[in-house]
Amino acid sequence: MQNIADIRTVHIELTDKCQAQCPMCARNYHGGVIRPFIRNGDMSLEQFKEWFPRDFLAQLDNFYSCGNYGDPAFANDCLEIYSYVRECNPTVRLAIHTNGGMRNPQWWRKLAQYDIEVIFAVDGFKGKHELYRKNTKFDKVIENLKAYCDAGGHARVDSLVFAHNEHEVDELEDYLLGLGVQSVNFVSTTRFYEMKEFEVQDNNGNVEYMLKPAQTEKFKRTPNKSLNALTNEIVRNAAIDAIIIEPKCVTEQGIYVDPYGNIFPCCWFGGDYLEQPIEEKLPIHYLRNLSVENTKQVLKEVGVPNCQDGVLDSTITLFKGLSEFWQGKNKCLTCARQCSKLVYNDNNKYSLE
Repeated sequence: MQNIADIRTVHIELTDKCQAQCPMCARNYHGGVIRPFIRNGDMSLEQFKEWFPRDFLAQLDNFYSCGNYGDPAFANDCLEIYSYVRECNPTVRLAIHTNGGMRNPQWWRKLAQYDIEVIFAVDGFKGKHELYRKNTKFDKVIENLKAYCDAGGHARVDSLVFAHNEHEVDELEDYLLGLGVQSVNFVSTTRFYEMKEFEVQDNNGNVEYMLKPAQTEKFKRTPNKSLNALTNEIVRNAAIDAIIIEPKCVTEQGIYVDPYGNIFPCCWFGGDYLEQPIEEKLPIHYLRNLSVENTKQVLKEVGVPNCQDGVLDSTITLFKGLSEFWQGKNKCLTCARQCSKLVYNDNNKYSLE
């Protein structure tokens, strides 16, 4: 399906380490206990150079990090790896999505030297920001963001909108643009689905507070199909049969690589590869378990290559047979969920523009 010579986009997860405990992140349970499959490892510069040949890096148009489970800026060799990619490919788009709450201003000023687009997460002003970005500090994020901008770095902001911060988006945008940010993208999270609130837990499983979705019309995200209805197999199969899957791994000519060198068609497959069944309290939990099981079955068919086997220094074709799961009765539920309008009209985690 994906010939090595045709790959133009690499989405790389340099680490699964992160200091934040964002409640809706798959890294933890509701902002509390860390999931058991998290290994807290990262990709070293030496590994990267061994796994990613210079010729391969030179063919890329887009190289970015937007972690499933970790923050790229937390990787020990993040700066060195991005510097190396820029050395190999002077024109490739480089990007990092980060909470921005780690490192010091000097590190961020150094990063600005390599023409990297950094997308910081700022979810409101001090006191509001920390409600979702648990274990980050607004002042620290702003200090690092300002250091990056002042050093000539190209910075954008993705800001998640909730009930507790939707009233201050205009003021926040003006403030961030005044710091040198190029643009502010207010993101309506899809992770509430049909829930009216989402509980945030501490490390002992106690509920600390609740998050609520934005109520302003332009920030509301309502699923196209009732999730409760989709738990019915007949309804679900009919809905999947009716949609058209437009795989982003094809349109972007991309792959996703995790910190341990595993290669997947996309980050969603990479996440499902590690996921375990969760307790089914809500329709989304049931559908999530189905999706994970389905992805694992697909991966058994198409394989999970690893960079340490020299895959990217070859002429092989990755994921043979994957296209069979985009049509007919074999449609992959994860592909349908993320690359069609089955649940939402737009399922992009973040904009690539």
